[in-house]
Amino acid sequence: MKRLIVGVDPGVTVGLAALSLDGVPVLVESRRSWGFPDLIKAITALGEPTVVCSDVSPASEILEKLAHKLNAVLFVPLFSMGADEKRQMARSYAEVHGIKLRNAHEVDALAAAVKAYQHYERKFSQVEARVKKEGLKVPVDEVKDLVVRGYTVKRAVQTLQKPEKVEASRVVRRRVPKEERMKQMIEELQGRLARERERSKRLRAANRELRAKIKELRVEIAGFNKRIDEIRNRQKAEVRREREYRLLLDELNRVKAKISKYEVEIEDYKRRFNEMRRLRELESQGRLVLLKPVEAFTENGLRKAFQLYGVKVGDSVLLMDPSGGGAATAEELAKRGVKVVVTRGTMSHQALDVFGKYVIPVIPYEKLKIEWIEGLPYADSESLRNALKEVRESEASKMYEQIKSIVEDHRKELRSRDSRG
Repeated sequence: MKRLIVGVDPGVTVGLAALSLDGVPVLVESRRSWGFPDLIKAITALGEPTVVCSDVSPASEILEKLAHKLNAVLFVPLFSMGADEKRQMARSYAEVHGIKLRNAHEVDALAAAVKAYQHYERKFSQVEARVKKEGLKVPVDEVKDLVVRGYTVKRAVQTLQKPEKVEASRVVRRRVPKEERMKQMIEELQGRLARERERSKRLRAANRELRAKIKELRVEIAGFNKRIDEIRNRQKAEVRREREYRLLLDELNRVKAKISKYEVEIEDYKRRFNEMRRLRELESQGRLVLLKPVEAFTENGLRKAFQLYGVKVGDSVLLMDPSGGGAATAEELAKRGVKVVVTRGTMSHQALDVFGKYVIPVIPYEKLKIEWIEGLPYADSESLRNALKEVRESEASKMYEQIKSIVEDHRKELRSRDSRG
């Protein structure tokens, strides 16, 4: 019996793909309401399965049951295969072998089988080379089957060379070493990264094609304009020519609309990209500081800001409307460990007293140079430093005046005592 790699996509419509151990297609088919016994019958009619494959991880119960029933190794990818990966793998294979895929179930089943074949391909090549080099009189597919089941090539050859009849080897579930599994995971992730890079390359190529298309459309517009001018200059335009003129004019407007839309989108992307690049440069140079906005200085407003912007220790915040805040809201914000509070309006004395207690400077919005980028406020770091310096000097001046007042009061009290004595 021919040894097979069998990919199965279970469901209401079942997809089935069978490959030989040489990677040659044997069958790709799908049926609606394909029962378990009929599925086993269809597979065993093709050959003897060595591997049953899944395209998702972990495999479904029906695939585990099928592999056990057929005494086959169950191949499960380290990570569930993505839709793009399956389509690309299955279609590439189908094009090479002239296969027509009718639906997504056949795509998934074939992708699972090809994935398993690629996994074992190196081992199969080693088996073929060993048998050919040493001139061994053993069936190559049987050696491959035993190797998949955990045998070494040497032990598989020795087993098949025994004159007595050997029972079909049962599947032995061996524990994959952690290092080997990590290596497989790294290889799988590297493969995915390569595919994503290829996809990115295709997208860039598509972008170039769109830009070329815009140029072509502009050339077409020039051609349309020329034809429109010719039609306008004719004194006795016939009905057919008038209709052609109208059609061309409509097409011109549609093309212009498309070009305008594309140009607006491109300019918007350029502007946003340049703005973000400038922002990243200024942030990396320490020239801009993000002010995390709080729309309303209330309990709900603070909760919303904490959730949206993740306000944490050392952050600077901007109170868009500080009028609703009191001691409790100020206490809640201060306990977050914020470094600076910028206010866009007047704040209550109770809130100011709380921030003063926690030594958190409060700076008016007008004192800073602030840019709104992508909906977020960024303060110029130099203006922020100057404002902080001004606040500290003001606080020091107030404290000096308070101390001075206390000293004067004390002197007055001493003089009063001396005069009474």
